[in-house]
Amino acid sequence: MSQPNIPKQFLSIFNNKPLIIQTVDRIKRYFRKNERIFIIPEELKGITHKFVGRERVIIEPMRRNTAPAICLAAKILERNYGDGVIHVMPADHLISTDKNFIAALKFGQKCAAQGYLVTYGIRPVRPETGYGYIKTGKKIGAHRGLSAFGGGDFTEKPSLRKAKQYLKSKKYLWNSGIFTFRIRDILDQIERFIPDVYHGVIRYMQTKKKKYFQYIPDISIDYGVMEKTDTLCVVKGNFQWDDVGSWLALERYFKKDKNRNVLIGNAQGVEIADSIMYTYGIPLKAYGLRGVVVVVGPRGVLVCKKDRVQDLKTLLK
Repeated sequence: MSQPNIPKQFLSIFNNKPLIIQTVDRIKRYFRKNERIFIIPEELKGITHKFVGRERVIIEPMRRNTAPAICLAAKILERNYGDGVIHVMPADHLISTDKNFIAALKFGQKCAAQGYLVTYGIRPVRPETGYGYIKTGKKIGAHRGLSAFGGGDFTEKPSLRKAKQYLKSKKYLWNSGIFTFRIRDILDQIERFIPDVYHGVIRYMQTKKKKYFQYIPDISIDYGVMEKTDTLCVVKGNFQWDDVGSWLALERYFKKDKNRNVLIGNAQGVEIADSIMYTYGIPLKAYGLRGVVVVVGPRGVLVCKKDRVQDLKTLLK
């Protein structure tokens, strides 16, 4: 759903409001302005300022995935404020209710204060092949209806057969990509498991030379740290969560017509079925399609079979 220059957090597809604004609205009653910080790559500085210009930001000199971004933010926060607990969350997810989400974060904060690296798992409601899964281990805590478990195996984007097994087993949760940990704890674990990231960030901060950030490995915090640490804690969230990471998400939030089509904007079709048609304003007309996604925007047109939507990231790189 994203494009490199306009990621999906800036789109107003869901709830008629950009996801980045929904994220701010979700947390602003619980975290003061000086406690909210966006971590963004340099090329998104302008568009981010347009949407949330009054929010604080930390600028990555270039995109290097979540581990370098979190390491950079943690080092800057440690330098400015010392140790403390931080929550890390994407700005492009759909979450409800806010009350349940914040309750899970508060419980996660208690776990992080005990030295755990916390991630939040969501009970699967369908066999989803586009999400990561995490297996829950032994129960290690509970608070007001929330439970925390030791972490087991991670699985990234399983086959449909495995996703159905995970749903049936009730031992696997969707990996939400939301984290809570103490600054010092996550930095220690990054230095332990991915030292090239840790020392690369330090060199960049000391020199402010972009080349040192460029040399840092492109690696996620899940793969680099969370899958390896022995202090992982999984809080089972009781909030609704969707990363709306593909155009198929529209089928979950918009009404289908009698032929199982989702038509959004000035879109019309004849003899089409089981398809998604979305236009930003340019008239879209289609004939004789089945199982296809068609997206029309001011910068281009996207056409893809529905069963290949998960592979679109390769095309858009």
